[in-house]
Amino acid sequence: MQPVVGIDVAKGCSVIQAFKKRNEPYGKMETLQHGEEGFERLGEVLSILKETSGVEPVVVFEATGHYHRGLAGYLKRSGWIHYIINPLQAKRSKGTQLRKVKTDAADAWHLAEMYYRGDVKAHREWEESYSELQHLTRQHEFVTAMYVQAKLNSRALLEQVFPDFIGVFCNLYATTSLKVLQRCLENNTENVEGLIQECVGRSHSKRWIAEKTERLRELMGGWNRQSRSRSQTVALASMVVLLLEFDNQLSHLEKQMEALAMELPEVGLVKSIPGIGGKLDAAIVAELWNASQFQDAKQLVAYAGLDPGIYSSGKFTSTSSRITKRGSKRLRRALYLAVQCGIRKAANRRLKEYYDKKRKEGKPYKVVVIACANKLLHHVYAILKKGEPYTH
Repeated sequence: MQPVVGIDVAKGCSVIQAFKKRNEPYGKMETLQHGEEGFERLGEVLSILKETSGVEPVVVFEATGHYHRGLAGYLKRSGWIHYIINPLQAKRSKGTQLRKVKTDAADAWHLAEMYYRGDVKAHREWEESYSELQHLTRQHEFVTAMYVQAKLNSRALLEQVFPDFIGVFCNLYATTSLKVLQRCLENNTENVEGLIQECVGRSHSKRWIAEKTERLRELMGGWNRQSRSRSQTVALASMVVLLLEFDNQLSHLEKQMEALAMELPEVGLVKSIPGIGGKLDAAIVAELWNASQFQDAKQLVAYAGLDPGIYSSGKFTSTSSRITKRGSKRLRRALYLAVQCGIRKAANRRLKEYYDKKRKEGKPYKVVVIACANKLLHHVYAILKKGEPYTH
């Protein structure tokens, strides 16, 4: 029987327990730090186990946030056979035990036992390009969330400090508007016309620039005569700097995403669907990767957590069938946004017709959008499986 090493992964360290065969532990349980020395020690344990048993050992561990990624990277580089267990699968398997025991040693033992029972399946292998794209899209989502919150906070401060500035520019958060506001808060309106010209370039006429400059000077004259909170002014100035930095970071991330997406043909295929732009198609491809890993579209829908939960016992069958939400929440979010973009102004004709049909049946808005997301995911699966762009 093949030797197995069960690993319970935690933050910064892991507990390992080696087995020569089922229910026969080899050596004592060890705690290894996540680092060069700890990974080298794991390699020594695996080498000794291979030498004594004559069979290459298998490593089994649970996906634990991002803490398992370093361990998985080491095992992959070293060429050791390893399996990454889905946390839901591991928890469900532990629930079959009569005794309720939760320790690191018990978890490591249980993971090895899962392999011996045949409950462990090979996990999907991520190519480097897809992993990099996933990191970029998730970072973009994180920065965007902070950017939105910063906009809300700065708007609240602006309404108290300099409310007349709102409406000077069509887009309050455009680079031109923010840089001009920064100059106004510094009480430095010299060469504002040159600053506006530098920001907008040739996109606007000289007359437009002159009108904006004159308007700003009038506002500054009235603003200087008003009493205002110094602390709020300082806070608003800090928020403007933060917004400009967020804008730069998002632009940089988007350029990196665009450059990386050009290497992946799946991104171009998903982008052919109306309503899906550059950011959404990158997020969708980064989360689902290769459609060939799914046997059919239903498996992909379940992976996204869009499949309805079914409950039936005896003569009772539940009429409430909410989605399970057990899959990738980022994939669900990207699909939800893609549906909203597709039905807006009927950008995606098929999706809009399906949406209107369900709404006429009396379905609530969110229920219909989720149904559209399910349908959209079937379209994504079809074009990725066939390798052909979307046809209207």
